[in-house]
Amino acid sequence: MTNFLDDQNASYDKLAKHFLSRKSILAQILKYTVEEFADSSLEDIEKKYIEGEPSLSINTVPLDDTLDIVGKNTESASLNESFVTFDIIFDAIAPVDGKLVKIIINLEPQKTTRKIHYKLMKRAVYYAARLISSQKEKEFHGDDYNGLKKVYSIWIAMNVQNYRADSIQEYKLSENLIHGKFHDDQKNYDLISIVILNLGKKPTSHKLLNLLYLIFMDLKSSAEKETILHDEYHIDITRDMREELRKMGGLMEPAVEIAAEKKSAETKKKTLIESVRNLMETLNLTAKQAMDALKIPADKQKEYLTLI
Repeated sequence: MTNFLDDQNASYDKLAKHFLSRKSILAQILKYTVEEFADSSLEDIEKKYIEGEPSLSINTVPLDDTLDIVGKNTESASLNESFVTFDIIFDAIAPVDGKLVKIIINLEPQKTTRKIHYKLMKRAVYYAARLISSQKEKEFHGDDYNGLKKVYSIWIAMNVQNYRADSIQEYKLSENLIHGKFHDDQKNYDLISIVILNLGKKPTSHKLLNLLYLIFMDLKSSAEKETILHDEYHIDITRDMREELRKMGGLMEPAVEIAAEKKSAETKKKTLIESVRNLMETLNLTAKQAMDALKIPADKQKEYLTLI
């Protein structure tokens, strides 16, 4: 049913990344995954803190009646390592202890974890490490490591194994005092945070997971999604966003049809089971006699018998 999330579906991949790059969507993600924004309003995150100084938008390109995040160069390379292409990468200014602190955020939508040959967590660690190393001669020069900025690598895993579904994990550096009494200031080592958002196969009680499920996995129509995004999440849908929702919905159509057929088959099965029970009660028939009377195929009767 999730064939639109097949790892080879480049069209859906492109649409998902573009939709995620909207400031209104990014604000929702940062609110629930980046601790520095936990006490900030969604409006402030969207309009003041994403990319650049407060109230100043940099590295953005006007698109329709909103701003589409383009962010930093999405490729990272070193002399000894090949290029790494980040899906979405941008700067944010976070209010910390009364000051504004720059952080670097990478967002990676992962359509499936079922067929990849590596552990997603290890890839996430590698990406976070590259976000750190790529700052040399950009955020700081020479050995002035005081200029190093905190990085967040946030992964949205869509079509996941059941044991992963509907869960969020965060991994970060922490101090383990082995001997003595000295504790370093947390801000000196709290520089990497990896967040994995594992979507489930149905709506959930967690607001952010539910939002992402609605956008990328729910088989509702694009019009229904637009209404929910506006009414429940207070997200204004632009013309371009509406078109992207429609196109993603088009790629979901085969799954929608399968779901409808499955629902129809389940309804028919329930009706037949109820009919079998009625015949058994009113005509005092055995289950087999009732199923024979209703012309239920012999190869299906064993399955129906367990449900009566």
